[in-house]
Amino acid sequence: MSRNRKQWTVSLNEDLENKIINYKNKYNLKENKEFLSHIFDNILNLEKSTINKINKICTDYNTTKEELLKLMIEKHINKTLKNQGIVKEKNKHTSRAESELLIILQKMVEEYKEKPVEDRKYISVSQVQKYIIINGCRQKHNNIIKKVLDGLSDVDISFIKKYHQENNLNVSSNLSKRHSQDLSSGLKIEE
Repeated sequence: MSRNRKQWTVSLNEDLENKIINYKNKYNLKENKEFLSHIFDNILNLEKSTINKINKICTDYNTTKEELLKLMIEKHINKTLKNQGIVKEKNKHTSRAESELLIILQKMVEEYKEKPVEDRKYISVSQVQKYIIINGCRQKHNNIIKKVLDGLSDVDISFIKKYHQENNLNVSSNLSKRHSQDLSSGLKIEE
């Protein structure tokens, strides 16, 4: 039983041809008919009414199908990764501690800016702990402070970096200032 199959050709531009080649390589497909079968077997087949609803949502909210689906896909992937323990959700206490720390850091920078230039300090973990103790703020664990100051959290610390740059401060600044203060106080005693 032979079927009468109609031959057809498709003209490809370079971009489309590259996409097809990459797709075939990714799924280890050798022939074009394997490629077509794979595409049709794996295509998202939606009812016409569903497609119309998606198009209406895109029009009403001035968005694209990709943007609409991206959030859902990311949510699904994140949920899957969290369930598998690959991605851990941030602890609520950590989030709160980071938010409180941000307020403390902002106050520190503002207060340090009001001091004479020679009294301004580099903001380090120990400086933050001293500030917290002196001002009666809620204690923060050193790991949280270090993580925030190292830029490894969601907290934006660009204002601290700017303060350090404007005042030409670095990690050794506090040590050299302390050393010069010790020397000057030592000289006064000897006089």
